[in-house]
Amino acid sequence: MDYKQILQNIDKFIKNKIQLSNTKGVILGLSGGIDSALVAMLCKKALNENVFALLMPTRFSNQENLNDALMLCKELKLEYKILEIQNILDTFLDKSENTNKIRTGNFAARIRMSLLYDYSALKNALVVGTSNKSELLLGYGTIYGDLACAFNPIGDLYKSEIYELAKHLNLHENFIKKAPSADLWEEQSDEKDLGFSYELIDKGLKALENNDKKALEKLDQNLLNMLNSRLKNNAFKRVMPEILSLRVFCK
Repeated sequence: MDYKQILQNIDKFIKNKIQLSNTKGVILGLSGGIDSALVAMLCKKALNENVFALLMPTRFSNQENLNDALMLCKELKLEYKILEIQNILDTFLDKSENTNKIRTGNFAARIRMSLLYDYSALKNALVVGTSNKSELLLGYGTIYGDLACAFNPIGDLYKSEIYELAKHLNLHENFIKKAPSADLWEEQSDEKDLGFSYELIDKGLKALENNDKKALEKLDQNLLNMLNSRLKNNAFKRVMPEILSLRVFCK
């Protein structure tokens, strides 16, 4: 990776988005995971100030993640606020039926995004996305939840590249060593949910993206099936909702 060029591009991208929108800065949800931690660091480097973080735990949240998020806020001197959202989540669950852990996680993600956009209006700041390319391609996120944002500076970096860039920037080892998790329910693990490590997933995604037939032949068939299924079934999450052009039928 050409770290220097990547960082220059990201820096310019963030500054440009703020300038064009005539806003004061950015706001992000800081989970204690590597993706949001890296985005916070990149925004701090680009803007120096006006980077605001919301920490929004539920009773399912790992205390270690909250501690790491607080540590990062203090290290980067970020303005932040802790919002316990369990009571809001309980209200949603009370109105739902036969809710499972995935739907509960979706509720939590959408509650967090609602609060981010509310505080973005309060702070006159843009909501910055924290999903990486691997997650976006696989649809591994909640539409109108953690996938919603005004712009995303890391959405073209695979998860494995996120780790590389984080190491290059000397992000605290706590973020680099911990198992990837959306922290939506107790002991939730991204790689457990997906069935494969991000290292293997990224190899497969890159092979598919480049149509590398030799690399594709070496892939585990179960991995390839999972990737193709998710790429197809979750394609709708990667585009804006399609609007039917009625004028075509009026001619």
